[in-house]
Amino acid sequence: MDNLVNIFDSFYPGWRERRYVNRFIAILKELVIPTYSILETRIENHKAIYPKEWGQIVSALKEAHFFKLFAPPEYGGEKVSEQEIYFMMELFGYASPGLGIIFVSHGRAIDILLGGSEQQKKEYLPRMAEGDFGAIAITEEKAGSDASAVGLRADRVGPHYVFNGQKIFISNSGLARLYAILANTKGVQGPRSLSVFIVEDDLPGFTINELPKKDGLSVLPTGQLIFKDSPVPAKNLVGNEGMGLVLTLDVIDRGRIHIAGICCGLAYRIFRELYQYAHQRRQFDHPLTSSQDISFQISDMFTRINAARGLCLHALKQVGTSYYRMSSSQAKLFASQVVMDVAARAQVLMGGRGYFRNELINQLSADARGMEYLEGTSNIQKMIIGRELFRMYHKEKVG
Repeated sequence: MDNLVNIFDSFYPGWRERRYVNRFIAILKELVIPTYSILETRIENHKAIYPKEWGQIVSALKEAHFFKLFAPPEYGGEKVSEQEIYFMMELFGYASPGLGIIFVSHGRAIDILLGGSEQQKKEYLPRMAEGDFGAIAITEEKAGSDASAVGLRADRVGPHYVFNGQKIFISNSGLARLYAILANTKGVQGPRSLSVFIVEDDLPGFTINELPKKDGLSVLPTGQLIFKDSPVPAKNLVGNEGMGLVLTLDVIDRGRIHIAGICCGLAYRIFRELYQYAHQRRQFDHPLTSSQDISFQISDMFTRINAARGLCLHALKQVGTSYYRMSSSQAKLFASQVVMDVAARAQVLMGGRGYFRNELINQLSADARGMEYLEGTSNIQKMIIGRELFRMYHKEKVG
């Protein structure tokens, strides 16, 4: 991990001198990396259940004011730059990708709230800065890549919106205390029918079901949210009715860069495991790294990881510009492809050892495969890039 931190210093001189950084790195080294293989969760009675080591990690992060780094100072936080958050996500990718995704989801929920009223921000953001986890819920069985097809109903009845329907594959299910939910407030399909609400975990009629066990990312609780005649106060509507998709898509763009960062950190961890193995493993009285074929493959991995990181840092510089959406999709597309390729090649190069479930390389590879599905698959990223390219060149042609 030290080499990775040194790489970050070359991009952001003095980053390691920031007050929170050394404590954060120590938590990853002392508590997160040693428990990576045992931090599994399940959902029971509406709650995510973890082994005791989880409580130690969360307590340490709270003491280090880590939760505060995602919220503005005026609401109890100590907000840092997007670039600094990116570096932290890449370190999470190295130490525990699933834990990184938990905080991406948490940060996205905070970003949703920043589009809400002053009353909402004062009520909820200080809680999240102190350690109440957040989550964002968009996906449904028939509304995955096409978010405009959301069918969860939110019907206005007096001072409430009554929720009926389901969400599925939701990160932080049973862990979050606050959920940003995308719901249909018009009763017909379409992007202007969708609105965002803040929902607390103790809402009447709100239950959470556990989904079948995932192949990887075991620390990340992923569940099904079910609403049956659940009364959500009208004051919990974020922004205006019908503007929910616009708000969530903007937040997702930012989340894509953070997920891409986790991919880069995970790819670097796999690269390190492979390099150490290849340097120590001897064949025909020579280390594997003396083989030109293997050294070329390792060199290619390292180069592609750095290229993916470069795309991520480039995308961060596009925040607020017309190129931001395309840049974030490029970063996520390439980084998720790189981490899956690095994982697949590492498993082959490590021979039979890479095939056993209890081997670290196998567990890391399972996490790598899961990165494809977060914040849109590779095909969705290509669709977004193609759409943005069309707009760019059509505008140029018309102009």
